[in-house]
Amino acid sequence: MKYYSFGEPSGRFIGYSQGFKVYATTIARQYTDMRQPEKKAVPQGEFYFGYGPSTGGMIESVGVDLLTPGELITEAYVNPSYKQRNVTIRGRTIGDASLIVERINAFHCAAHSIAFASAVEDALGFDLPDGIAHTRIIALELERIRSNLLVIERMCQPAGFGVPANQLAILREEATRIVSRATGHRYFFSSISPGCSMMNLSGVGNAVRKISSTFSRIYDDLLESKVFMSRLINNGKVSIDSLIGPAARASGQARDARIDSATLPYSRFGFTPVLHETSDAFARFQVRSEEILQSAGIVSDALNGASNTGKMEKLEGDGEGAARVESPQGDLFYYVKVENSIVRDIVMVSPSSSNIAAFTQSMKGNIFTDFHFNWESFGIWISEAGVVLQ
Repeated sequence: MKYYSFGEPSGRFIGYSQGFKVYATTIARQYTDMRQPEKKAVPQGEFYFGYGPSTGGMIESVGVDLLTPGELITEAYVNPSYKQRNVTIRGRTIGDASLIVERINAFHCAAHSIAFASAVEDALGFDLPDGIAHTRIIALELERIRSNLLVIERMCQPAGFGVPANQLAILREEATRIVSRATGHRYFFSSISPGCSMMNLSGVGNAVRKISSTFSRIYDDLLESKVFMSRLINNGKVSIDSLIGPAARASGQARDARIDSATLPYSRFGFTPVLHETSDAFARFQVRSEEILQSAGIVSDALNGASNTGKMEKLEGDGEGAARVESPQGDLFYYVKVENSIVRDIVMVSPSSSNIAAFTQSMKGNIFTDFHFNWESFGIWISEAGVVLQ
């Protein structure tokens, strides 16, 4: 492994999965108890309010238990196991594994595909050409724009903000159509694989600039709404060391895999992370909104050095590799072990698992009507958190 090693913890904590604890530069082989924490005994005058796994207002199946005396939330528990999937990748060829990885979370296909491809390239000693690296940056930032639009759209819905929610849905559809024209699929399927990225970038710059301009006006209007702001400010405050992604940056922590990416040259575009410091749903809303505008600028800059390639590199050999990218929700990590071009071992660390832990802490002291605004602000995907790779 060129960028990672097994050993003692080194650098900031990224997350854990299947016995691995992952840090910025090392992988610690430690057993981690992945079970849900046991529920607190019910104090007198309180009760558990069960919300889910199938309920209104949630787009994925997830169990939420809130301990409350009637309004104030004193404890929160999230159980993602209702959507657990055992996904078999070990023993498959690199090509077949790529097709499975990109479907772990189709909405974040680019992030998963790029992280897996980068890990394989690390294992097999493949040096990524600059043109493909730039193309992958464009894919990641297009996906970030679309993902953040969805999060903000979902934050508008519990406020009854039908007009801005629908405006954001239209912009999200426009972003999806850019992806479709560029890759032939609305979710990047089959466009990114080890040694290769296939995108037709014609017209992407102008289309992204239009989205950015329209969103900027919507964002300004939302900031003017005292009703909407009152539901976000001081809602779900949390500032802990294990925060990653937009949640970390909303608490003033400059934690972003794009800062120190070993394979994607974000530094060439003068990248610095968007930071806010109030650590609440409002700050997470601000970070995601401003990252939409920032991502549009990165796409425009990266187009100058990007290359369209339809050539599928045939990567062969043995080795171990690891890589992480900044997905829209935070650090996404993949480890692979390849023998004779067969994936013998694979580990994925999802940012949603860390975000779930942060969310449960942030709900303490809130009331139930704050729940949906806070939940959506973290951008959690249960489809990632509930995956077990085999």
